[in-house]
Amino acid sequence: MNRSSLDFLKPMFVSHFSDYSILVINQTTQNNLLQSDYPSVRVINSFEKGLSKSRNMALQNAKGELCVIADDDIQYKDDFQEKILRVFNENPDTAIAGFRVVNPEGTLFKKYPKVRLINPDILQLLSIMSVEMVLNKTVIHDEVKFDEKFGLGAQFTMGEEGVFVFNLLNKGFKIIMEPEILLQHPEEHTNLKISVSEKYYVQGAFISKIFDKNYFKWLFVKIFFDLKQGKIKFGDIKTAWRAAAKGKKDLNRI
Repeated sequence: MNRSSLDFLKPMFVSHFSDYSILVINQTTQNNLLQSDYPSVRVINSFEKGLSKSRNMALQNAKGELCVIADDDIQYKDDFQEKILRVFNENPDTAIAGFRVVNPEGTLFKKYPKVRLINPDILQLLSIMSVEMVLNKTVIHDEVKFDEKFGLGAQFTMGEEGVFVFNLLNKGFKIIMEPEILLQHPEEHTNLKISVSEKYYVQGAFISKIFDKNYFKWLFVKIFFDLKQGKIKFGDIKTAWRAAAKGKKDLNRI
C-alpha cells in the first residue's frame, strides 16, 4: 500500500527483481502513484481498499501461466522457480500447489505434510496461506476469485485463503501440498494481535461460509483445538461463541 518506489522488491529475490515477471498492485491515492521503469515489472495503482480486491485484480491482470502471490515481506529461495516448474511439469492438471515456508531462523513456519499430498483432507487444505500458493491459470482461468467479504480491509479480516481454496475444491480442481521450501516469511502474523472476540467474529462467518450445514460441529472443533493449543482459555468460550454467532448472522445478512 502507498508505495512510491520499487525498492521494496529488492530483498525479495536473490537476483535483481527485474529478472522476474512481476505485477504490483499498489493500493494508494491519486497523488501517490507508483511507476516502473522496468519492462518486466508492471504496476497497477488501485484506489480501492481490501486485500482480496487486490488479489483479484492481480489474478485478472496476470500474464503468466503459473502465478505466486508475493507479499512484500517475504524472501524467495534461489531455486524457487525450479521447484515450482518441477511440481507442475509432473502435475500439469493441478490448479494450485501449496509449498512450505520457513521463518528467518530457517525452521518451518508451521507443521506441514512430509510427503506430497494430492487433494489432502479439508483441514490441511484450509491451512494453506496465500504466500504458499502457486496458481495455475491455465487450469483455473477466471472460474474462482477471492471472496471480497474476507481478508484485510474487508468486513471479515481473515479467512480469504481458506474460502478461496475451498471454492476450488468444491469445483473439482486438483490441489497439491508439496514438501518443498519456497520462501522465507517473518514469524510475526497479523492474526496473533487480535482479540478473541474479533477472531471469532471472523471465524463465525468463515465457518458458516465453508461448513454451513455443519456450523455448530466445526465451531466446536475450532474452539476445542484453540483450547488444546492454548490460544484461548475456558473463560473465553462464551465470548467466542457469541462473537461467532454475530459473524454468522452478519455474513447471512450480507
